[in-house]
Amino acid sequence: MWTSTRDSKAAVEPAVRQFVPPCQMGCPINEDIQRTNVLISLLPEDPHLAHEGIIQIGDYLYEKNPFFTVCGFVCGLCELLCNYHDKGGAIRRRLLKRFISDTYTYYMDKKPAWEHKRNREPVAIVGGGPAGLSCGYELSRRGYPVTVFEASGRLGGALWLIPRYRLPEKVLSASLENLVRIAGIDVRFHSRVGEGELTLEALRNQGFAAVFVAEGAPAPRTLTFGGKELDGQDYSGVMYGHTFLYEVSHGNIAPNYFRGKKVVVIGGGNVAFDVARTARRLAGDTTLVCLERLEREHRDSIQADPEEVRGAWEEGIRILYSRGVSRILGKAERLAGIECPACTSVFNECGFNPEFNMEDNLRLDADVLIITVGQGPEESFLRRENLVDERGRIPLDSLTLQSKKKPWVFVGGDLKAPSFMVNAMQDGTVAAESIERYLRGLDLAKGRRKHFAPQDIPRRRFYESEPEVLWIPPEKRMHFQVFERGFTLPEAVEEARRCLSCGPCISCMACVSVGIQEGLSPVRVILDRCSGCGLCVSACYFDACSLREVDGGKRSVTEELRCKSCSMCVVACPSAARYMQDDPFARNLAGVLAGLESSLPEKEMSGNTHKE
Repeated sequence: MWTSTRDSKAAVEPAVRQFVPPCQMGCPINEDIQRTNVLISLLPEDPHLAHEGIIQIGDYLYEKNPFFTVCGFVCGLCELLCNYHDKGGAIRRRLLKRFISDTYTYYMDKKPAWEHKRNREPVAIVGGGPAGLSCGYELSRRGYPVTVFEASGRLGGALWLIPRYRLPEKVLSASLENLVRIAGIDVRFHSRVGEGELTLEALRNQGFAAVFVAEGAPAPRTLTFGGKELDGQDYSGVMYGHTFLYEVSHGNIAPNYFRGKKVVVIGGGNVAFDVARTARRLAGDTTLVCLERLEREHRDSIQADPEEVRGAWEEGIRILYSRGVSRILGKAERLAGIECPACTSVFNECGFNPEFNMEDNLRLDADVLIITVGQGPEESFLRRENLVDERGRIPLDSLTLQSKKKPWVFVGGDLKAPSFMVNAMQDGTVAAESIERYLRGLDLAKGRRKHFAPQDIPRRRFYESEPEVLWIPPEKRMHFQVFERGFTLPEAVEEARRCLSCGPCISCMACVSVGIQEGLSPVRVILDRCSGCGLCVSACYFDACSLREVDGGKRSVTEELRCKSCSMCVVACPSAARYMQDDPFARNLAGVLAGLESSLPEKEMSGNTHKE
């Protein structure tokens, strides 16, 4: 479990401080982004020769993230924290992952199933979405027989609500089918836990030693204004975003379904934009209304990704920013329109608390209103299973995801807090670790907090600009095929080379894995020779060198958790006090200059693992 060094409340026990690339810090599942970027940059130019390397990179990604082929189309959280973000543009990590996905998706069918013995206690998982399947994947690898109870007839949960123009069906289907096959997970479809005799207690009585509940958040949130639910949400023509996307994904809505109709979508998140862009592809004259502003730097800025906003604007969707809904208008129980007052602020010191200027009130005519303001859990299920307190909240340990009502139950995914796919995957892996500790009688929390800090951007005189992402022109993409072009091999290699490799070598080891180096060569310091001049500090591009008080004087120190083993400090040192540990020439030179080689190891100092 990653926790920031800035969060003092989270530091409840000593934890190892680690420096990692900021992109890795932004990834909820802590993917080794720098490593795979380096490996992509080393691919040969010949496509046939590169194919084997692509599969090997895919195998490495798949080991930690069985959904990486899906992430290549829909997840770019790591790019938000990229050091390059304001220095030419973030590395296009999502498209680099999609580049691997374009080959690996078809290879997965040939990937052999695990031969692990599953000889430990059986575990039940409620819900076959990304959280449940990630948990099952990890537990199965650790030797636990896993059974997934899925209420519907297919796995994937909310992933199926992502429009096909963003996520191809082949990619999602291959990912889900092969994950279950490779990990050897048993799946029971049309098994809704909490109905009839299939309860959590019944699962325990059947022999399941622990249960992970990740059934998602299927209940739509209704529109409110002034703390009260708006009337008119039962009018004909009013629907909810997740329901609409579900019907589209199941083929229950015909092409051109909204032709000649005015469609209004309420909401400012990615799902709302998915709904609006889908309605536009169904020939609707579409308007999106959201509380938030467009300005990204403002606290009240829109939640959706910039690419979603850009795509909607290009496709002819009108976006009304800083507007709410105060009334739903109807005639004879049928929708007629809405009233939209100007929103003056969305948040205050208490959190979400929108305020409006009722004198600036706009009326919009509408034939269809699609409300997309969030989802919530099925409260009746939670109450029947005694998983909530008197206020309707799910009491659980935020670190281990263990229920405080039933210690053999663990809760995660959208049921805990609706979020991105990769956050649900994080919950699944965290729950798997917790379940194993629980079943082994170990402390569930001990040693699971790590303090981390992002590695600063390496100093450069110039930074290369990001490549253009090519989309099919708007007038030619009013369909449900993917309209974004992926990288070719030369483009992927060039973009991967643009990566600054911000993280320390110890967090990557890519050069060792491909045989460029036998191992990392840490920099050592002969303290008796160090004059404390500080030239090494000036020469280091990665802030790994510093001067500290040692034996009454300033001496040079190397922090190995930051060090890139580039040897710039070794070259810069006028006293030959620095050398690469595994470089015999440099070590011997230092010994000659020191006078006697036998005096070399007596007093050395390098970076240590710091206890916070």
